[in-house]
Amino acid sequence: MEISVFELKTILNRVIARHKDLKTDGFSLDSCRNMVNLMDKDGSARLGLVEFQILWNKIRSWLTIFRQYDLDKSGTMSSYEMRMALESAGFKLNNKLHQVVVARYADAETGVDFDNFVCCLVKLETMFRFFHSMDRDGTGTAVMNLAEWLLLTMCG
Repeated sequence: MEISVFELKTILNRVIARHKDLKTDGFSLDSCRNMVNLMDKDGSARLGLVEFQILWNKIRSWLTIFRQYDLDKSGTMSSYEMRMALESAGFKLNNKLHQVVVARYADAETGVDFDNFVCCLVKLETMFRFFHSMDRDGTGTAVMNLAEWLLLTMCG
């Protein structure tokens, strides 16, 4: 049994619709595609049962973090709440990068909703994973060729 990007979108949006405390416009096909890319180990563009279970556990963990740091219980994250939530999820970003992330994932009026929060974490995890695979010596520096850069930016 494998789950396609389309099926993942349906599953996640049905589940998230039951959480009335969260502001969300739902998971897009593109965000689900990024999740599949993050978790798909065999290159099938589908999630096997184990891959789906790992993703599901990540989303549940991220939901707990989202609720914990949504201090005003608005259902969205302010820039301040987002910084704390990202750190809790394991991503300590400098000020400039934090500003870029919030600008990319926030709605102008309300802040970062849950689906965009998940998309942000998927993107960060993908980028960090790729970087660490390129930083073979653990020096904090990665060297890549054009093909590797394109793979990172097009698929990450």
